[in-house]
Amino acid sequence: MKNFSQLMSHPTNVLYQLHQHGQFIQQLQQVLQGDLPAPLNQHCYIANLRDKILVIHTDSALWATRLRYLVPDLLTQWQRDSKIPPFEKIVVKVRPQR
Repeated sequence: MKNFSQLMSHPTNVLYQLHQHGQFIQQLQQVLQGDLPAPLNQHCYIANLRDKILVIHTDSALWATRLRYLVPDLLTQWQRDSKIPPFEKIVVKVRPQR
C-alpha cells in the first residue's frame, strides 16, 4: 500500500492531477484579482478551467453584469500572456456566498 506522499508525487495519479489543477486555479485567481478593478475583484472567483472554458463565479447578479462587460478585454489580455493557457471562452455564473 502506498502512502499519501507517494500518491501525490506520481504524475499519473488522480490525486496528483487534482492537486496540480487546484494550484493552477489559485494562480489564475491571483491574476484575476490583479486584473480586475476594485471592488469587483473582491466579488469574483475562479471556479474551474475545463475544455478551454474558464468559469468565474460572482456573489451577485450586479457583479456578474459588471464582469461580463470586461470579459472581452480579459480574454484579449490573457491570450497575450504566455503564463496562462489559451481558453476560448469565459462563462460568468452567479453563486451567492453563504
